[in-house]
Amino acid sequence: MLACAVSPAAEAMPAAIQGDEIQYIVLEGGGPDQGPGRDVSANMHSMARRFGSMLASSRRMVAYGVQQLRILSRSSDVVRQDVEQVLDLAERTGIPVFLHVDSCYGWGAEDVANSEDGPPTRFWLHPEMREWDRFPEAGKLPDRIPRPWFNWGPWCSPAPAVPATGSPTFAAFACSQLDEGVLSPLVARLKQWRSQGREHLFAGINIGWEVHLPDFGDPAMLRLINRESGVVRAEAPRSARGIEMDRAFIGKQLGYASLHWRGWNEQRLLQAAKNEGISREAKFRQLCYQSIHDYMETLAKSCHDRGIAPGRVYTHIVALATVKPASTTRPPIWTAVNRYSTAGFTMDNRGGARFNLPELIQQIRKANGEQEVRFGVVESYFRLGDRVYVDDADQCRRELEEMFAAGARMQAFYGGFPLARRTPDAALLAIQQWLDPE
Repeated sequence: MLACAVSPAAEAMPAAIQGDEIQYIVLEGGGPDQGPGRDVSANMHSMARRFGSMLASSRRMVAYGVQQLRILSRSSDVVRQDVEQVLDLAERTGIPVFLHVDSCYGWGAEDVANSEDGPPTRFWLHPEMREWDRFPEAGKLPDRIPRPWFNWGPWCSPAPAVPATGSPTFAAFACSQLDEGVLSPLVARLKQWRSQGREHLFAGINIGWEVHLPDFGDPAMLRLINRESGVVRAEAPRSARGIEMDRAFIGKQLGYASLHWRGWNEQRLLQAAKNEGISREAKFRQLCYQSIHDYMETLAKSCHDRGIAPGRVYTHIVALATVKPASTTRPPIWTAVNRYSTAGFTMDNRGGARFNLPELIQQIRKANGEQEVRFGVVESYFRLGDRVYVDDADQCRRELEEMFAAGARMQAFYGGFPLARRTPDAALLAIQQWLDPE
């Protein structure tokens, strides 16, 4: 695990905030640059009108997920304002909140209106915080800095560089931003809520966002690039619209900076692979997986050190490694498992984030050695874009119940706001029936 520099002003809670057996269905709103439903206040009030305030005595609750808490691309003051806004709204509406941190993409790094709104360190300009597609040569750091690229329907390129999650310098920066922007206001508010019997208003925190190290040679990525005849231009975020993918990076594997700052080079990599009787590429991926794991564990430990129990802290990767071979873009399940958090996954068998639930449970159990498996469905959908997934309330309710019965602590659904227009009526009815079982 990487060392994490926590703010000297940070004070631990008097006693850990314990996880409990509340089950949450989370409807997550769009972030500041993501489609419809960016109005957090309107979103939460619409949930309160539809479902009413949640009672502390209930074991089933709906919650609002505030997305894109941009610890990598905004100042801690800006992030703190976003956190405090949603905590205030939770108090006024009685709707619990789920905090979702961007610790992977640096969304909107090029879209800072005022310099004081930017982070104290711009990771994309820092030589020890950004990824490369090769090791340094002759002691000289690479000067070819790739952008992140991925396809979420539109092509996205959220920052001028890919974070080097394996770099201790980057991890310390992310931890400091998390602590000052998110955890400090959260822990202060939780002290009040505990004394008032309102601790249920905190549904949890997701400290990841499909954490991975890009591989621009992944067959799925290459198919998408070929579909564009090799010319890929960003459609999101708005600040990057029109930027063209540098063709020189097509086919390249990233992760070299993460390994370099952990003491690896080509010679050591080759020797380790030879000693272990595996290929050089397999050893490279193995080391990348460990850096992904350690980064999420480091952020989760920051939450633990402020008194937040593992049952309220979630990691986040895709669960595709349960149905496809693992890669640095779809890390093995064990990378999401650590003692400070609950493993969380994007899970969508109607779309591209497919999974095998028995395999997922088996791999979590293998990683943590515990018979009783708990996990989070930290990203799923009732609809994706214009494709509506749900038209049968009874079937939807059964699916929700089955996932909770399998060990899910919470289930988060994206893209549902404005509520009355974006979440299917069948899903709303299923949630209401789930909240009020006979």
